Amino acid sequence: MAVDSPIFKEPAVTFGVLTDVQYADCDDRIASYDPSKTRFYRGSLNQVDEAFRQWEKPGSKVKFVLQLGDIIDGLNRFHGGSHLGLRRTLEHFEQHSSIPTFHTVGNHELYNFDRKELASLFYESVMKINVPLEMFRPVKPAEDYSLSTTPILYYKFSPVPNLKCISLDCFDVSVLGYNSQHPKYQKASKVLHSKHGHDVFDDWDCDGPLQGLDVRFQQMNGAVGEEQLAWLSHELKESDELGQKVIVFGHVSLHPDSSDWSCLLWNYEEVMKVFHQHNCVIAYFSGHTHVSGYALDTHGISYIAFTGILETPPDTSAFATVSYYEDRLEFENSSKDIGFLFVGWRPRGSQSLSGLNLKIIFSAITLVY
Repeated sequence: MAVDSPIFKEPAVTFGVLTDVQYADCDDRIASYDPSKTRFYRGSLNQVDEAFRQWEKPGSKVKFVLQLGDIIDGLNRFHGGSHLGLRRTLEHFEQHSSIPTFHTVGNHELYNFDRKELASLFYESVMKINVPLEMFRPVKPAEDYSLSTTPILYYKFSPVPNLKCISLDCFDVSVLGYNSQHPKYQKASKVLHSKHGHDVFDDWDCDGPLQGLDVRFQQMNGAVGEEQLAWLSHELKESDELGQKVIVFGHVSLHPDSSDWSCLLWNYEEVMKVFHQHNCVIAYFSGHTHVSGYALDTHGISYIAFTGILETPPDTSAFATVSYYEDRLEFENSSKDIGFLFVGWRPRGSQSLSGLNLKIIFSAITLVY
């Protein structure tokens, strides 16, 4: 299939993607993990505004936005600014109510709020924007939860009949956002203790003695729990039966070749196994790693990590515009590292990577099957 002669000329839907805004009312500072990077905390909201300026230009077909997590930074909690920081940030999305934003949970949200607070705040924000009920029906969080229960932060929506979008909670099993007595906290802490050999919470957030793929076992990551895996499989089975394609998105990366290994989901193999049991998944979108990345698995599923806003200089930008066609995804990336990405898909059972044709033209990258 050639790029200049696609079977489908018009996209079924076009949408925006951005990630790792990590706003805080703080001065710029050097990133602790990499002295070559600067974090532009206050300037991150200007990046959000610039993205919406592009998405609202005359002729734009953008219908919604995926926000891939870490909408505010953990620094907010140190000066009591968590609620103000989140409210200030969400306002920059809510003022564009004709282009609804769908959020997924990141580790930095859970540095600032427990899961009950976060669920309520995101629900309040969703109710302020124009989301058609046939596209998405938000569920109001319950007022009270027992020690062993929490709000569900994963969900699905269908922007057009032949496409389903699924947001994963990558911190379903985690030491973030839970009371230390919660069963999922207890399960996660046992995992981290087994890998690090100690119970010092702050020291779980570093590589320490970890080697290879085990560097993913840090407290800034988590796992998808059994109930969520079962729900995911059910949703994918339904999409198989309906003939839908599915885009899955979450904060943390799944494929080891798509990001730094320290930014991988603890049980990424289990999630990918569920994908591979169905025919409908075409792509997984993530943030977390702050730099762009791409991998294609043997089942033809694309794994795309998007550039984070926080470490993008003020004179550039970091957002993507994605067009979903019946036979492909097309990406226009505002950042300079990937100018254009074309992802097609083929039926299951066809040849794997031998049919991949890679062309690099100027700053554009085109992937064609």
